[in-house]
Amino acid sequence: MNTRDYYFDNLKFLLVTLVVIGHLIEPLNEDPVLRPIYLMIYTFHIPLFVLISGYFAKNIGSGNYLNKVISRLIVPYLLFESLYSLFDFWIYDRAELKFSYFTPYWLMWFFLSMILWKVAMPYIIRIRYALPIVIGIAILAGYANDAQYYASVSRTLVFFPFFLIGYYMDKSWIEKLRTTPMRIISGVGLILTYVIMSSYGYMYKKEWFFGSFSYESLGHPEWSAGLYRVAVYVAAVLIGGMVMILIPQRSLPWISTMGTNTLYTYLLHGFIVLYLTAGDAYTHFTTTTEKLLLIPLGIMLTMVLSFSSIRYLFKWLVEPKMKLLLKHSQSRSNRKSQTE
Repeated sequence: MNTRDYYFDNLKFLLVTLVVIGHLIEPLNEDPVLRPIYLMIYTFHIPLFVLISGYFAKNIGSGNYLNKVISRLIVPYLLFESLYSLFDFWIYDRAELKFSYFTPYWLMWFFLSMILWKVAMPYIIRIRYALPIVIGIAILAGYANDAQYYASVSRTLVFFPFFLIGYYMDKSWIEKLRTTPMRIISGVGLILTYVIMSSYGYMYKKEWFFGSFSYESLGHPEWSAGLYRVAVYVAAVLIGGMVMILIPQRSLPWISTMGTNTLYTYLLHGFIVLYLTAGDAYTHFTTTTEKLLLIPLGIMLTMVLSFSSIRYLFKWLVEPKMKLLLKHSQSRSNRKSQTE
């Protein structure tokens, strides 16, 4: 019996597609045509990706929990952090090769933050009112000028509330909202969001959505600057919620299958984007039509990197087998039963 939840596969494929498109258009994000698209993507796609990651982190306390953190997160992080540092050294012809595992390279911040969230979760969920506490810490973190890129501290704190929400979330919450009226409202809401971004996007600093800058560095040293982060959270919840309501639950040809390989797309697409950025590729995108071609290019790149053949070729690197190095841990319940 197939119990695969196609809803989340479809959602993951959409989100990783937006990650790729966002990175592809980032060098041209100040363009008046691409800027509203870029801003709209960044209002919700990172928080929603984090939320889904939290949703699938419900196996806390299982016997092999820490082993999975090591094999699925820590080892791939160390491997790809090294590979991206090497690639950066080569593609940009750096004078010196640097490996900085505590200041993650570009997109590798997500892996380091995931490691920290997963390690912290068994302790965090024991705290009463954990969610309002971590939200408060995330807001306060913006006042600290030294909590930025090092160890991905700022992003880890800023996006942790979404990880925790995902952990507590039940899919029935989404299903209750998936009514015809709510779908219509969501569709209209996303259109209005794009109109707002097109009309007023020039007023917004994109860095607010990155979660890696202090309020002062964004030009707001005043005591009330935390309200801007609250506004960013509200936008992420509203827009992300509308997207979740519109995602189909049924199996979609190709899409649902490719949604199971998003890890490969995420880790591998950065090399292609860096290659395009380091070269003179973007000098050829001069007209509006040419710039908009980056969007279908991003979709095609996502699809190619999501093929099962790519997973077959790179599984040894993305999902290395660690059985020989890691000891199998018994679950708490098994240990308890054996001592009684």
